[in-house]
Amino acid sequence: MIREVDLLSYIPDFLREYMEMSMIQKVIQPEIQTIEDETEVLFNNQFINSSDERNIKRYETMIKVYPHSGDTLEDRRFKVLSKWNRMIPYTRATLRKKLSMLCGDDGFYMEIKPQKIIVVRVALKSKRSFSEVAELLEEFTPCNMVIDLDLLYNQHGLLKQYTHKQIAAWTHGHIRNEVLNNEK
Repeated sequence: MIREVDLLSYIPDFLREYMEMSMIQKVIQPEIQTIEDETEVLFNNQFINSSDERNIKRYETMIKVYPHSGDTLEDRRFKVLSKWNRMIPYTRATLRKKLSMLCGDDGFYMEIKPQKIIVVRVALKSKRSFSEVAELLEEFTPCNMVIDLDLLYNQHGLLKQYTHKQIAAWTHGHIRNEVLNNEK
């Protein structure tokens, strides 16, 4: 309870003298106090840090966080808050920064098309990070966007620097799927 509601303080002084006004206020007082207490609960439930158990359960269901049997309310709030903070903000710059952390600055290609398609190509040198990139995009991309994720395979232009003899030593799968930059 944030505050005790005192209805008599809202009545002008000359009306307080009447017993009828005083009795009306005493009868209404518990109902108004209940409304005030519920308003406080609603206000607190707007924020994860002050949510009650029922509302934390709602948040957990919404973002798919499952509590352990021994978790306290504070533990549950912390888990929900940590997952919630990982999900925002949805900006290109933030996504680019997260992809750079996973793949390196030159380990990916990203394009967001006007048709609400996000195209991400992971470079071959970063293909070990492919599953983490897929998980990041699933968690980070808004639901109204389509994710087009694939590896950035070697292109014909990259092979110009090699002689036919060097290329003949490799298999088609090696040329397409392996990093060739250091094999001169």
